Amino acid sequence: MVGGIYFINIPYSDFKQYKARPVLVYKIIDTNDILILPLTTNLQRNGIVITNKDVEKGSLKKDSVVIIPKITAIDRSLILVENHIATLKNSSFENVIKSICKSLEC
Repeated sequence: MVGGIYFINIPYSDFKQYKARPVLVYKIIDTNDILILPLTTNLQRNGIVITNKDVEKGSLKKDSVVIIPKITAIDRSLILVENHIATLKNSSFENVIKSICKSLEC
């Protein structure tokens, strides 16, 4: 699960509508909650670019950007095995973690 990329329904800021979006599971907080990072195929966005070279299992349809500043907590039940897209290699996931720490000035 951690390091996995999944499609989930993410609400818009008004919480009235949802859109299926890819997310990277960053951390399991407890049995109910996890931290995620959204992905976009807009390579102009700030974040970490990932490609199929960064993937250990599965594949990405397009090169993507992990949007670092948008860490979000969600209920774990939203992550469904059948919505699994890919899993990052450990080295690629560690790069994401380093970027998060740098962004948060850890």
